[in-house]
Amino acid sequence: MEANQSVSVLELTLFKHSESSFIRALDEAGIAHSRASMYVTGPQASGFKEIISAVSDAMPWNAIAKVMKAWIDARASREVMIQTKDGEVIHAKGYSPEELKKVLPLSQSVMIIDTKPDKGS
Repeated sequence: MEANQSVSVLELTLFKHSESSFIRALDEAGIAHSRASMYVTGPQASGFKEIISAVSDAMPWNAIAKVMKAWIDARASREVMIQTKDGEVIHAKGYSPEELKKVLPLSQSVMIIDTKPDKGS
């Protein structure tokens, strides 16, 4: 990596029944990701942390946005909430992939939620 390049990191927190189906959607789209291990000393909301990182100009924002849109649209029980660095919370349901592609680089964290079990797991 050149000295003037930066790395973009997208932190996903997978809640409830979203873990297997969303990870599968990332894998099927060929989006590299890794599990983040977290060590905390106090109470914390349950969820699994998954990280997508790449050199900034190689970050697959478009592919991630398309995966999110398709994943949300597949079941009514699914939601993606994006918290931006300035504290705004965006509910991704109803957003187009183009709109998601614009907001994802501004995110501080992304919460992936499915309130019903995945029939495929």
